Amino acid sequence: NVSTPEGKRITRVVEGNLTFVRSVEAKIKTDVAKKDHFNLHEAPYLEDAFNLYLIWAKENKKDWLHDKGRWKLHVNPTFKNKKMDQVTSLDITNLIRKMKKYKVKFTQNGRVIELLPGGPAPATKKQVLVLIKRVYNWAIKRGIYHGQNPATGIKPPKVNNQVTECLTSDEIKRLMAVLDSWPNRLAALVVSFALFTGMRQDEVLSLEWKNVDLENKFVTLVDPKGTPVTLPIGGEAVKILSEALKHQPAESCLYVFPNNKGGRRVSFGKIWYRIKAKANLRKEFRFHDLRHTFASYLASSGEVDIYTLEMVLNHLAP
Repeated sequence: NVSTPEGKRITRVVEGNLTFVRSVEAKIKTDVAKKDHFNLHEAPYLEDAFNLYLIWAKENKKDWLHDKGRWKLHVNPTFKNKKMDQVTSLDITNLIRKMKKYKVKFTQNGRVIELLPGGPAPATKKQVLVLIKRVYNWAIKRGIYHGQNPATGIKPPKVNNQVTECLTSDEIKRLMAVLDSWPNRLAALVVSFALFTGMRQDEVLSLEWKNVDLENKFVTLVDPKGTPVTLPIGGEAVKILSEALKHQPAESCLYVFPNNKGGRRVSFGKIWYRIKAKANLRKEFRFHDLRHTFASYLASSGEVDIYTLEMVLNHLAP
């Protein structure tokens, strides 16, 4: 029998001689002392901590799906069976250095992940490092983990943020021709709406009809981390919304650009890849670069000042 500082009794039945029994008793007392006197706690598995973090992220982060994907592809294969206090700074550094490049193929049976030669871009490596650091800090702040953050102090790879892709006028013409004839009208309208509003992909896919004012030409973006932002939209965007209203799979659809079942689209990668290929756009051109294209052409039009441009792009609060 061993008593904890709070008066709780720990009882173990042990078979053996007196010396062995006393050694077991000593170990129990040591474990009790570590936990109660020195505030030591057993660390959870890193995968379990991330799963708890993901529950929180779904309610508080617009890009939680990106976190989920990066963790599944890059972090989990290496750290799945490691407890949080078993991961060292060197482990994380090696993980970032040895990260593989992936390609996701879509088949009738689902997704197939294929390893590609070479590593991912520095920006991806930086995002994975930031994610690991964030999960540790999140777990520490909530008392889930009581150790140190091994990612602290690791320098992220240098990222060239000056490289920004924009569509040329010829590329825009090719893209618009493809979108006009694309059989999946709602999918085509997702791309068109992003091009004519500068909205991010998650913002477009999450847009609900209750946050659309066609009469006054406004949409409201609901940010789980802050105050909703109401932004003006142009005539082309209004036409796109009017067409989207005609192609809803059901009258009760909440989302402006739903999937074929009327729910929120979870991803858009497969469709975007096919549209981009059909329009013969550069392989490195990303969906996010539609936002850059919108900003570039709007700025060069001379019709708006820089403050208005930033507000339309939701860089500033209204």
